[in-house]
Amino acid sequence: MNTELNYRKFPKGDARRYFLVLLTASRLKARATLHYIAGEIGCTRAEAQRAITVLEEQFDVEWEKSDAAWIVKSWGVLNKNRVMALLGV
Repeated sequence: MNTELNYRKFPKGDARRYFLVLLTASRLKARATLHYIAGEIGCTRAEAQRAITVLEEQFDVEWEKSDAAWIVKSWGVLNKNRVMALLGV
């Protein structure tokens, strides 16, 4: 687990949790399974799945499902550089 980018560092309901899942999936690319995303940021697979759903519904993020991997197709209304700055990376 990356101690700098910890899901639980942010309170429940904080959008930065979702953004962290998005950023991690983007970085992992073809390895972005729920297992690896959750392991990288210290959340459960169910929490990662919920974040993916919220990102789709609320931020228009588009995903491409490749086997078990969640590949970011579009960041929707989010700007990758601004998300990174918000998370301090």
